[in-house]
Amino acid sequence: MAGGADHHLVGGAPLVTATTTAKRYRFHAVGGAYPALEDVGPDQGAAVQGEVYELSYEQLREVLLPGEPAGLELGVIELADGSGSLAMVLRRRWDGAPLTDISGLASWRVYQS
Repeated sequence: MAGGADHHLVGGAPLVTATTTAKRYRFHAVGGAYPALEDVGPDQGAAVQGEVYELSYEQLREVLLPGEPAGLELGVIELADGSGSLAMVLRRRWDGAPLTDISGLASWRVYQS
């Protein structure tokens, strides 16, 4: 997200919109270091704040993906308006750093403040 530690990975990519996810994700702080979404099913999670950027496939492949933490993988998420978007999500078989559920905050910025 704008102002975040890894925002440089999206470079000069234009911001499409600030939005929230559909209410189907648990939101975690992974080892207190970075955020991760976990799909828990329709209406079972929180609407998490986020931003959608327009990235080229080259920027995604060469810059963003190599710069992401090992606990994340590329996935497709559902946004509040029902549309989909590529996003970095918690690896399906995660057994690394401990997860802290911050779904009630629904914002990485709020968690960090």
